[in-house]
Amino acid sequence: MLASIPDRENAMNLRFVLLLGCALLAGCATSVVRESAAPGLPADTDNRYDAVAGREPAVIDPLRAAPAPAEPELLPGRTPAADQELLTPQSYVLIGNSSHARDDDAARAWIARQGKAIGADKVRWYAQGGGGLGAAYFVRLRLVFGATFRDLNANERQVWPAGGVRLGEVVGDSPASRANLRPGDIVTALDRKPVNDRAKFQQLLRENMGRTVELDLARGSEPLRRKVQLGRTFGDTP
Repeated sequence: MLASIPDRENAMNLRFVLLLGCALLAGCATSVVRESAAPGLPADTDNRYDAVAGREPAVIDPLRAAPAPAEPELLPGRTPAADQELLTPQSYVLIGNSSHARDDDAARAWIARQGKAIGADKVRWYAQGGGGLGAAYFVRLRLVFGATFRDLNANERQVWPAGGVRLGEVVGDSPASRANLRPGDIVTALDRKPVNDRAKFQQLLRENMGRTVELDLARGSEPLRRKVQLGRTFGDTP
């Protein structure tokens, strides 16, 4: 039975998530580039915003899960890495960061205005060494699939020698959750095409974004087939 298969060696891989933005926006890369014409407020000697390459409003706006809020949710963060790990499975993508010379009300007001100007859904700010502040800006995107997945481990491959992927966290109100997929399900095929590993599943999801597909899967010892309406690409968005 699936529940008896050891899984510790793959625990870190359960955090892998395939978002629509990740598929389209450089695979969830979080490198930040300084742009001379970054969106939002103009840079000054105390405050500067750095956009993530390829995540400008013209690209992000058609992919939003909802229209930009009147005001972003502005909260102190834990660490940039911890907040990204928390928000990415909820379909939030980092669109930029800002740096500030001082940790004061004026800097936080600038962060709030910048978040509103670029249409961020969530903003997290962090104290930095030397008395300054940093901030990260996030937008929530529609999901292509809506579940984390990983390669099968050695023990699982003894049960499914042809390969597959094991689902981890399933995000609520996503294509995966609406198809009644569950953590622990083993996906073995998409539209009868074998899912040998995580890379193959990623490829098939990208090739079929916006379509209804059939997944062959195993839940414990029970074989199942589920139809999933995958999220759409930028080009398919009305």
